[in-house]
Amino acid sequence: MDSYFIDPQRRRAVKVLFPNHPLSVNSECYGLRNQLKYNVVVEKMDLVNLIQIRLTECNDQSKLFIATIDNNIYERIRVEQSLHVTFQGFIDHLTKILDNCKKEELHMSLVKDDSVQLLQFYEKSSFKNLTHLFLQIEPASTETILFHINQSLLSFQDQAANYACQVQKYQLELNGRDESIHRLQGEIRVLNNKLVEQENMIFSRNTEETNRLQQTIKHINESKDLEEKRLKTVISSMQEKIDQQNKEILFNADKMMQEAKRYEALREENIKLKSHNSHLREEMDRYKTELHSYQSRDGRNESTIVDLRRQLIELQSKLKISEKQKSELEAELEAERNICQTKKNALQLTTDDIANSNVMISNLNKEILKLKSKIELRTEIAMKQEKLIQEKERENNELQVIVKQIQQEHTKNRTASEEYAQAVRRIKETSDAIEEKYRKKINDMIMKVSHNQNMEPVSVLNSQIHNRYLRPHNRID
Repeated sequence: MDSYFIDPQRRRAVKVLFPNHPLSVNSECYGLRNQLKYNVVVEKMDLVNLIQIRLTECNDQSKLFIATIDNNIYERIRVEQSLHVTFQGFIDHLTKILDNCKKEELHMSLVKDDSVQLLQFYEKSSFKNLTHLFLQIEPASTETILFHINQSLLSFQDQAANYACQVQKYQLELNGRDESIHRLQGEIRVLNNKLVEQENMIFSRNTEETNRLQQTIKHINESKDLEEKRLKTVISSMQEKIDQQNKEILFNADKMMQEAKRYEALREENIKLKSHNSHLREEMDRYKTELHSYQSRDGRNESTIVDLRRQLIELQSKLKISEKQKSELEAELEAERNICQTKKNALQLTTDDIANSNVMISNLNKEILKLKSKIELRTEIAMKQEKLIQEKERENNELQVIVKQIQQEHTKNRTASEEYAQAVRRIKETSDAIEEKYRKKINDMIMKVSHNQNMEPVSVLNSQIHNRYLRPHNRID
């Protein structure tokens, strides 16, 4: 099986599981221990359960140890060492063990005992070293050693060729750098010559500039003397002006004392005016608050007026409906007016009592109770009339509340008195007209009821009259 990994034809199917890497291996031979560096490689034959572990001493390529494992050998190792994985799992764990050896978490040793040599993977402990795996390993044959030495030589030759190419490339780069250095040195010499010429030119230019500046300084000194003479004359004239200004300052100081006294008097007067002004400001703030309250009240009044107008529109619509009902009732009641004529006076008294007090209402109720036994057929009509009376009284109460609200707003807001008075008059007229209209209807109905005791019931239209305009004290029990 070792020949599989050195056969050139089968070598194409070899797959490297652990690439060549130097690891420290403890060697034990007949009680002697030493530590050496070995290049460790693990290869696998593709599509076949066959692996090979090679240990080559770094300083001596002729010392080569090989452990080749197939299915049969692995079964024996699994039984001897109580392994719980398949062959592929063994390969994975073996690569992990070698990675741990690279990290120096695990260690390797070659143990030679009699004719058997073992490769052990163990973990160091202060009490006892724990062996994870041990494999039987053998020295390689001369053919195998020569093959791998040849492989190493070929790799070294390839590396040497690569290094030669790199050296040649570096040599070309050095030659180019030398040429650049020579070219730059020539440019430096040219620049030095130009620098000397520029220095000479600048020196001559500076000399001329220095001479010109000296002439300028001479002229400036002459002009300075003339300027000093002129400034002396100006100073003498300014001194005279200063004396005159001092006299004016003394005069102004006296004047300022007088102005200070006058200012003090004005300041006291200003304090009094400020206090008066603060008092006026407080008064103005109070007036503003009052004005704001008036404005808010006016706004509320305006909203109330809008509500009243809306209610007036609703009442007008109700009035139209009432007018329509009135025409229907008049057509219905006209046929029975002759029969109800005899009771008109009694019903007139009853409706007058409705507007004034509840005393006449009780009398009317007593009278209606007396007639109850004679008008049993009219009981249903009377109940509908009761509903009409209740609704009529509720609407009258609403109209009275609206009138009271309008009167209160009229007293609060004198400016809108005319508009409120007109609204009150319109509402009163409307309520009086509605009340008068239904008072007549009620009178006619009562007269009809009293004179038609033994007659057949009234028409269906009369029984379907809207019941919201009859008062509760006209109820027929």
